[in-house]
Amino acid sequence: MMSNYLHSPIKKVMIWPNTGKEGMAFAVRQTADVIRGFGAEVILAERALEIGIKPEGFLVYPQQKAMVEADFIIVLGGDGTILAMAQYAAPYHVPLLGVNLGHVGFMSELEFPELRLVERIFTGDYSIDERMMLDVAVVRGGEIVSRSMSLNEAIIKTGSIFHISKLEILCDNEPVCILHGDGAIIATPTGSTAYSLSAGGPVIEPSVENISMVPICPRGGQAKPYIFAPHREICVVPRFFNDAPIFVSCDGRKGVQLEDGDRIYICRAPFRTSLLRVKDSSFYSILNEKLTVGHS
Repeated sequence: MMSNYLHSPIKKVMIWPNTGKEGMAFAVRQTADVIRGFGAEVILAERALEIGIKPEGFLVYPQQKAMVEADFIIVLGGDGTILAMAQYAAPYHVPLLGVNLGHVGFMSELEFPELRLVERIFTGDYSIDERMMLDVAVVRGGEIVSRSMSLNEAIIKTGSIFHISKLEILCDNEPVCILHGDGAIIATPTGSTAYSLSAGGPVIEPSVENISMVPICPRGGQAKPYIFAPHREICVVPRFFNDAPIFVSCDGRKGVQLEDGDRIYICRAPFRTSLLRVKDSSFYSILNEKLTVGHS
């Protein structure tokens, strides 16, 4: 696996930890020792100091400067930590190496005991896995009131377990269907192995770059998943007919409560998430391994 994507030699590596996970300060120190052993300096964003790391020996920058300075980012945590970082890293075209310290991780390249395989990045023995992202905008009264990028999905869902939602789905302003149920998942191929898969959606190879729409617990059993071309613009219009609130959430982040008349526009984002790969595992071997672990 060879790539000329990164500057050579690699001079600065950023470590981004899951700041809510116990024992992360120790993991950061171990990771930093490995990186320094290959001759690179270690960057921490100021926020990382929240977990009790002393700044001595680190380059501590505001987050934006950290993104600009880093050759690549080691993400310590799980898929949720990668999702949180992806929205920040993509505009700076800085690649991520996921190191799993969580449960089942589809996007993480390494488990923590495999950390020394990071040496392959320093020797040029790696590849870059480019993943499409979604641009998600909530339009209210002709103005964008919320906008974010997602690597996995946008979920439009009722906020009540006792009420259903009614969602109108359009593709390039053409009506596609009306969903009665708990909501809808608009996902990337990366997100097809997450909540979308649990909701009965298809597994999509990351290289395909389609946009999928999967209903959540549809009423009547008539609603089906849809696969859209990547250049399409999907619009979701909530139709309020009961007292249940409806929210939109991207990659598990805090949701935005929708109002009557809102429209959610979803399309391919102008940026991509770059994932570093140092092992020869195929998409399907990783998929089968993770699904087996998840059901064992």
